[in-house]
Amino acid sequence: MKKIILFFILLFPFFVSCQNSNKKEEIALVFPSDTIPMQYSPGYPNFRIPILDGIVNDSLHLKVFFDTGAAFNRFSILDSFKNFFVSDSAFVQIGKFKKLRRINYIRSDQRNFTDVEAIGKNSIMQDWTFFKNQIIEFDFQNQRILVYNELPNVTDYSKIKIELSQGSKLTIPAQVVLQGKTIESNFIIDTGFNGFVTLSTKHIEGMGVDTTNAHYGKSKVSEGLLPGISILGDTLKIGDLYVANQNMRIEFNNFPNVLGLLGTKTLENFSVILDLINYDLYLKKIDN
Repeated sequence: MKKIILFFILLFPFFVSCQNSNKKEEIALVFPSDTIPMQYSPGYPNFRIPILDGIVNDSLHLKVFFDTGAAFNRFSILDSFKNFFVSDSAFVQIGKFKKLRRINYIRSDQRNFTDVEAIGKNSIMQDWTFFKNQIIEFDFQNQRILVYNELPNVTDYSKIKIELSQGSKLTIPAQVVLQGKTIESNFIIDTGFNGFVTLSTKHIEGMGVDTTNAHYGKSKVSEGLLPGISILGDTLKIGDLYVANQNMRIEFNNFPNVLGLLGTKTLENFSVILDLINYDLYLKKIDN
């Protein structure tokens, strides 16, 4: 009997050790503090532009063009709405989040984001700083944005450090392979751009890139219509992940900005988590 008791006592610490080890492997579940519906589709009516529902000053129900490529700490609205406001700021609510934001008026007689049929005149444009000090996840497949107070499980994600450029733009390094030539640049994470990537023509100067089969056109930017070209690309590398598409067109324009744009046509291939507390980007490839 004494031998049996001694054997049990010797084994007991082993079982306790195993249980503690299993507990260490458990990953705590982090639930979103808010789930915000997002209108997003490749074709009509959204054309890869994320649209949210918003309320301004508890009374104006407007569409929200959520543009992570902008960083002006305010929201933009047509000047035809001036009579609705008595000050230079207003409360904007998206989901559960309600913040006082300065107003940026856009002239109604100029081309702007409200000319896009998917958005319309009864809309505002809101930049990424609305969710500053939060963690947001773009779930393109289920058309929603998940908001977290702390980082969810990112075990299967690739992590890329976000750098704030001059003007507080969210930028990451990436590589574009074009006609076997590698172009390295920093790219703005831009949900306001519905293409793959855009670069300045300066990036391909002297590289011997063949533009014989390039498409010529104009891109709509905040400054107006900008002429440029698009060329079929080979691959795009972000962190340790690759995007390859036989129809992936790399756009080049004469914009003097040395930063490229990383658009929704690229981002929709991933589950995208923007940690706007520690400024990290997490990507996980979606199986199509």
